[in-house]
Parts: sequence; structure tokens; C-alpha cells
Amino acid sequence: MPIQTVALKDHLALLEQTALRGAIWAFVGVVFGFVFVVLTEYLQGVVPPVVQLFAATAGAAALTSLFYGSMRLSVMVANFTFIAMVVYTWGNSELTLEPLISVGAVVGLTVGATYGWLDKKSRVFCADAKIVAGLFAGLLASGLVFLLRLFVEMPYPWVAMFIAPAATVIYVSSAYWFVDRCHGFLPPVGGGALVGLGVGSMTGLLFMIMAATLDPASLGMAFHQSFVERVQDVWANTVGSAAGVCFAVGVLRSLCKVPWYNL
Repeated sequence: MPIQTVALKDHLALLEQTALRGAIWAFVGVVFGFVFVVLTEYLQGVVPPVVQLFAATAGAAALTSLFYGSMRLSVMVANFTFIAMVVYTWGNSELTLEPLISVGAVVGLTVGATYGWLDKKSRVFCADAKIVAGLFAGLLASGLVFLLRLFVEMPYPWVAMFIAPAATVIYVSSAYWFVDRCHGFLPPVGGGALVGLGVGSMTGLLFMIMAATLDPASLGMAFHQSFVERVQDVWANTVGSAAGVCFAVGVLRSLCKVPWYNL
């Protein structure tokens, strides 16, 4: 085979791998950015700003890591939850949207526990360790951003631009350590239930926000109406910023030939 052909194939393979890793990191940025916005706005006025930053970042990192406790289970829970919520809202115009979070939690918990019980070889057995790693990454990243904000005033999207890639880099750098030491906290049933609960609840919350955007009157509580409005005002720029920077970090890691995180 000509040397030029081999070189071209190598370049195409590198380009493909770089694009794939960039897309995966961008998706992580989307998930992290959205959860960060939701938690930050939900905690607004409930806890002091410092606690709000640490709690929202740690929660976003932990919930994002849940999606990677088992991607197959996450997709299953999201699909079952979506179907359950469509059934709940179909033709019931008098029902309010707040219970959708509970619907998602119950469906996710049931599907996740069943999955963990039936599939003993799933990566869901590492879910507990990944959540601990996510909490650690979120707390450490929020501490770094907190120190930075002491010197520089940072608007909402800029906070997400720093926190999302920082938490993700810390997570992928430390997850193996936590898995080696913390994966025995829960049995597969418990890990599956934990992943299902987190993914189902977030799917329900996302569905609630989307539905309330179309019909604000469907929210029965004034607190949730204000919450959804605040999320609508900031989520697009914040999620876009987090995804963009994470994409760039993913591309850079590929070009630097950093090994894939595969757990």
C-alpha cells in the first residue's frame, strides 16, 4: 500500500476520533450545563450564594455522572419515563405538571432496580463509585471557580464555561481511583435504582420545563412558575457556552492522544 494512502487513512482516523471525542464532550457539556442551570435557579433565594454555587456544581457533576453509570440504562429510563409522562398528561388538562418529577422518579427507580437485578454484568455496578467521583469533581471545580470569582466578576455563561470542563476533567482523571475503592457500596440492584432515580427525575423535570414553556398555566405553584421563567432566560446561553468549551477540550485531548476514558 502506498505510503501516501496509509498517511491519508491515519489522518482520517485521527479526524474521526477527534470529532467523536469532541461531540461526546460537547454532549457532557450540554447535560452538565442544563443540570447546573436548573439546580442554580432552583436554589436561588433558598440558600446563600456560596452554598448555591457548591451545591449546584456538585449536584450537576453527580447527576451527569449518573448518565454514565450505564448509558444503556439511561436511555431505557429516559424512554420509559417519557412514555409514562405522555400517558399522564394525555387528555388530562386539569392536572398540574409538578407531579411529573415524581412520575419520572418512580418509573426510573423501578426500571433501574429491575435492570440491575437482571443484568449482573452491566457497568451499572460502578454507579455508586461514579457518583462519589462526580461529587468530588463538582466540589473541587466549584472551589476553583469560587476562588476565581473573588478576583473576577463572572456572568452566568462564563461560570458554566469554567465549571463544566473543569469538573469533567477532574472526573475522568479520578474516576478510576474511586471505582477501585467505592464500587462495593451498593449491589447492582442498588446501583441500577440510583441511576434510574436520577435519570428519571431529571427527565421528568426536563419534561415539566418544556411543557410549562408551552403552557405556563399548567404549573400549579407560583414558585415553579418563577423557576421555569428563570431557567428559560438563561439556559440557552449557559448550555451553549458549556458545550462549546467542552467540545474544544475534547478535541484538544484527542489531538494530545490522551487515552479514552472507558469504564
